[in-house]
Amino acid sequence: MNIIETNLQFRSLSYRSRTNRLILHHADASVYSPEQIHRLHLQNGWSGAGYHFEVRKDGSIYRLRPEGAVGAHASGSNSDSIGICFEGDYDVEIMPDVQKQAGKELVAWLKGKYGVSKVQAHRDVCATACPGAKFPFAEIAGASGSVSVTTSQPVQVSGEIAELQNECNVQGFSSQKVDNIPGPITLAGCPMLKKGAQGNITRWVQRKLNALGFNCGSVDGVFGVKTKAAIMAFQRAMGLIVDGIVGPKTWSKLLGLS
Repeated sequence: MNIIETNLQFRSLSYRSRTNRLILHHADASVYSPEQIHRLHLQNGWSGAGYHFEVRKDGSIYRLRPEGAVGAHASGSNSDSIGICFEGDYDVEIMPDVQKQAGKELVAWLKGKYGVSKVQAHRDVCATACPGAKFPFAEIAGASGSVSVTTSQPVQVSGEIAELQNECNVQGFSSQKVDNIPGPITLAGCPMLKKGAQGNITRWVQRKLNALGFNCGSVDGVFGVKTKAAIMAFQRAMGLIVDGIVGPKTWSKLLGLS
């Protein structure tokens, strides 16, 4: 069994003192990536993805929230549990065999690792139908046995556009393919930036502006006065509205799409 590390960025987290059970969920959506989960949960005001793992329909397993952190997946039951989300809407769908097998292996491994046998459905601890009437709960929850585990990083493609695509995914703004090819999906995943913004996406913009000859000073990831002035100069040169805000039209020019 291989676990893919997502390296998502979380706000402050607290950590469990014990692990007594596993709680199984469905995504309630046919297609739902780790990045989409993370973005939604950030929008909810949480620290980030509330589940510790996601099992996708192709059988791939992703680590979301750090395994030892308290989750945000089952109100009142987070302090001693690990949350596992299965991609899909299992009120109406039938789980693919490869996903079911991956889920069984993950459950068996976690049981052995933490010395627990208790596995619950989300509906057992909260007023919900999750993980759905067609979720194969008994089969997955009953899994046992020895499972060997490897971990891997997502396949990375190099290049400045790939760096931006990956950072937008990590921060939950998109769930796009990292292919170093700019396009409408890349553009849609780029957040609006303005004075006061901080982080790696701002740093990317600063590097790009400097490379294009619009000096914003130090590449420090802080959208300050110099960065705003450089954006305004770039916008003026590109014939855009000069407002110092990196919105869709400015992003399009930076990405070479227009």
